[in-house]
Amino acid sequence: MKRSRELAAVGAAMVLATTLVAAGPASGAEEGGKPTEPSLVGSAKMLRKDGQDVRFAFDAHGLFPESGGTFRVSHAGGGFSAYFRGRVDCLVVGGPVAVVTGIVEDTNVPDLKDRRVGMTVYDNGERDRLGYSWGPDPEHEQVVPSCLSSATFERVESGDFKAVEWFPSDSGAG
Repeated sequence: MKRSRELAAVGAAMVLATTLVAAGPASGAEEGGKPTEPSLVGSAKMLRKDGQDVRFAFDAHGLFPESGGTFRVSHAGGGFSAYFRGRVDCLVVGGPVAVVTGIVEDTNVPDLKDRRVGMTVYDNGERDRLGYSWGPDPEHEQVVPSCLSSATFERVESGDFKAVEWFPSDSGAG
């Protein structure tokens, strides 16, 4: 029985991984070769020496508070398989670092449904990094604020993220 659960988890992870890779990054809006909005796009598999398969994908665009888009996360290994996807409610990009938060809309982890999660990406060419803010919280006492996440503590094994910085010319930022 345990073996069949493991095979089912691996199969589900492979289907989800195929979906993440097939989706690929979307291109950001540009006028005359210059971006017209900040964006974070791409998908990647995290480097996990214990063999766990952890993947993230983003298609986030727009300057907060008009940010939008989607994110997807999957994690398989150690006898379990989890996934969630949701809608972006904040994107902030400064240089090669993007912070995105969003509300989980679909998941097989009941305590994550309708919760905000945060993710930070460091777009460093072929050595991207990623961090995230969420965890077990059955009482929903720990709320991730909009536009906030953690340091980038995970390394990308394969895939790529592309963070594009953009601020309105009259903002004084950038």
